[in-house]
Amino acid sequence: MTGSDDIFGKVEKAVTRLAEATTFLAGLLLLIAVILTVASIAGRAMISLGLGPLPGDYELVETFIGLSVFAFMPFCQLKRGHVGVDLFMTPLGNRAMNITQLLGDIVVGGLFILLTWRHALGTLDKYESNETSFILGFPIWWGFAVAIVLMIATSIVCLFTIWRDIRDLGANRVYVSEAGGH
Repeated sequence: MTGSDDIFGKVEKAVTRLAEATTFLAGLLLLIAVILTVASIAGRAMISLGLGPLPGDYELVETFIGLSVFAFMPFCQLKRGHVGVDLFMTPLGNRAMNITQLLGDIVVGGLFILLTWRHALGTLDKYESNETSFILGFPIWWGFAVAIVLMIATSIVCLFTIWRDIRDLGANRVYVSEAGGH
C-alpha cells in the first residue's frame, strides 16, 4: 500500500464512521418521533380518562423528522444513494458513467456547501430574533444549529466522494451506485 493509499484508507474509514454515526442519530431521532406520536395518539384516545395529547407534539415531531433527514444525508451521499439516471449513459460505457458520477458529485457537493453557508446565516438570524416555537416556546435556532452540524458532516462526505471519484476514475475503476447495484 502506497502512502497516498494509506491516507485515502484512513480518511475513508473516518468518513465512513462519520456517516454511520449520523445515520444512527437519524434512526434515534425517528424512533423518538414515533414514540412521541404514539404517546400523543394514545393520550387523545384516552381523553375520557383524563389524559390528552402531548403538548407540542407536532413541534417536536416536526423538528426530529427534519433533523433525521439531515442526519441521513451523509450516508446517502457516501453510498451513492441519490437518484441517478443511467438510462442515457449506460450505452456510452463505464467511463462515461464514472465521469457523470464525478460531475454529479461535484454539483451536489457545491450545492451542499452553498446550502450549509446560507443555512448558517439563517441560523444566526433565528438566534438574533429569539424566535421560539408556538406551543412549547423552545428556541427555533437550536434545531437550525444541529442541522448545521449535520450539513457540515454531509459537506465533508461530499468532498470525500469527489476525491474518491477522481481517484477511481484515474485508476480506471468501475463504480456505480452502491445502493442499487448494477
